[in-house]
Amino acid sequence: MLILILVGDGWISYHREVTLFNEDMEKDAMLMGKTMSGIIEHALEQSDRDLAHKLIRYAGSKEHSIQIRWVDLDAPPIAMYAPAVPLEKLESVIQGKSASLIMKKNGTGLYRFTYVPILAKSDSHSAVELSESLSALNNYIWNSVLHLIVMAALLLLSSAGLLWFQFRKWIQRPLARFIDKSRRIGQGDLTPDLVVEGRDEFAELGETLNSMCRELNDSREAFRLETKRRIEAIEQLRHTERLATAGRLSAGMAHEFGTPLNVIHGRSKLIRSGDLEHAEVIESARIIGEQTDKIIKIMQNLLDFARRRKPNRSSRDMAVVVQQVIDMLSPTASKAKVSLEIIKRDDIPLISFDPLQIQQVLTNLMMNGIQAMADGGRLVVELKIRTKHQPIKEDNKSEYLVIHIIDGGRGIPSENIGHIFEPFFTTKDVGAGTGLGLSIAYGIIQEHDGWIEVESTLGKGTCFKVYLPVEVSR
Repeated sequence: MLILILVGDGWISYHREVTLFNEDMEKDAMLMGKTMSGIIEHALEQSDRDLAHKLIRYAGSKEHSIQIRWVDLDAPPIAMYAPAVPLEKLESVIQGKSASLIMKKNGTGLYRFTYVPILAKSDSHSAVELSESLSALNNYIWNSVLHLIVMAALLLLSSAGLLWFQFRKWIQRPLARFIDKSRRIGQGDLTPDLVVEGRDEFAELGETLNSMCRELNDSREAFRLETKRRIEAIEQLRHTERLATAGRLSAGMAHEFGTPLNVIHGRSKLIRSGDLEHAEVIESARIIGEQTDKIIKIMQNLLDFARRRKPNRSSRDMAVVVQQVIDMLSPTASKAKVSLEIIKRDDIPLISFDPLQIQQVLTNLMMNGIQAMADGGRLVVELKIRTKHQPIKEDNKSEYLVIHIIDGGRGIPSENIGHIFEPFFTTKDVGAGTGLGLSIAYGIIQEHDGWIEVESTLGKGTCFKVYLPVEVSR
């Protein structure tokens, strides 16, 4: 804006100065012409024409910037005293009036031609011609334009320098602080340490950003505490479900403990009677030891299952874990007249998982299968490798270990299949189940980057399909 104002003012000043310069040149030429015309008229009145010519030549020799000539307005264009300007443009001079014109002269540039008529009676068609080059005017114009350009450039540079200094001080530096703070916020640094001086919009924005950091920090802390409480609640629910399952397992185990305890009791009585041979005593002691180990193993499995632990992943053989669950559920399954079987369809690699959590999942699913077969039957745990898309992610196909838990029970009604993984949803009698088993099992498998599917036909049985990723652990 300043440069536009300066250029506009310079342009107006330029035109004004050029006009004044032209007017001064014209006035000077007219004054000089009239002076020479008066002297020549006086000489002609004295009938001294030669004197008049001498005066003009003398004046022309003294004035270097202006050429002065005597011209005859009646002379042909090629004559010595013919005017430099065509006669058609000198009508006013012929009529006795002075004239000033600007024209080119023989290709040497612009000249100002001034004609003052000589009004002597003896020479009525003569005039004094004054020609002055306009090179001085051109030089003045060029110097004015150059001055304007230089001033505009200086103003532009000084304004740019001032603006750059102000920009760096009031805009760039605060922006650099905002950018740095934004990056640190993106990296998780929510410390409200942004300092912006002044009382302008940047200072207000800085205070707003600090306030946002404080609020985000408080929200993050509240979210962390809430997440911690939820995790603790989930762990408590899992522990409760484990204890409930352990309670149901204990009922079956109590019956299973009867046989080894009776054997131990009988063998111990035989040993106390003293009627046995030494070899028979040793054999009875061996049998007592075997039955005791069996009881200890069953109790240890039950205690490990019920014990509350944090997730601890490690590379394991899933077939071994399945077999441990089968061993633990065998008393309950025998009581319910259900046979348990494991089938490996493929070469199963080691995968990474928490054995206790997966043991809880398998126990819940297998217990549901046992309870679904009221008249007994066969429960099969099948292991195989399949390549499949994960339903909740749009990723490439990956390898998964699939655990099929197949029972021949009563099946699940179609209207209940969509709800079986919801917390506290159960179709069992009051007191027979918490409704958390399948929900907890689904959550555990999700934490292992897998999922559970279910297929069921009323009156024929149910198949739970547990998918666990293989690639992560390879």
